[in-house]
Amino acid sequence: PTATGVDLIDISFELTPGEIIAVAGIAGNGQNELFAALSGERLARSPETICIFGRAAGTRGITERRRMDADFISEDRLGHGTAPELTLSDNIFVTRAKTDAELIRRGMLQKSKAVQVSERIRNSFDVRSAVADPPARALSGGNLQKYIVGRAVDRMPRLLIVNQPTWGVDAGAAAHIRKTLVALARDGTAILVISQDLDEIYEVANRIAVLCEGRLTAFYPADQLTPEQIGIWMSEAPVDAA
Repeated sequence: PTATGVDLIDISFELTPGEIIAVAGIAGNGQNELFAALSGERLARSPETICIFGRAAGTRGITERRRMDADFISEDRLGHGTAPELTLSDNIFVTRAKTDAELIRRGMLQKSKAVQVSERIRNSFDVRSAVADPPARALSGGNLQKYIVGRAVDRMPRLLIVNQPTWGVDAGAAAHIRKTLVALARDGTAILVISQDLDEIYEVANRIAVLCEGRLTAFYPADQLTPEQIGIWMSEAPVDAA
């Protein structure tokens, strides 16, 4: 339950390595609450509520879950996904300082290593900017989203949870991000995508479920669900919620 948002009701599912599953839904039906619960931003009452690769994680925070080889991408690019005033290289420390040994040595942040990681991400994901290491706020929405996705993918996590991966970005950036997710899953990463974009969901997902009023349907193979059926479930709470 949440104090001001949507209560999540009896949600249960499994995600296996190498597959992408997607949760569809209209905004405000529990997507942010689901992401918060899965990422560790909101802790569960019991450790066994969420298991990551067989290890209880319900009462572990986001940093501990990252140390369990998971990573998480919020829909909020500025202020949540990045610190707007910090440079891209400094933003590497925001999510990776406590999980990547190369970034801290003898208790000191290794700025040169962060710059190397940042440049690698920018080159791999075609992140464009006017200067070499700009503050996060200086990037366009599409370029910043590519950078945030790249920062997570660069770690090669075994589990990735993504909330609205291409929200508000141009078609080229969206295509790049979706191809990246598919390639990552092909390499064995388990991926959960939370999205309002049905075209996106059908492009990347192996299985699809719908979240409505905090209730989640079972997951069905993507080729067994029509957009019309998903649309119905998105507009009224499903009777077969898991």
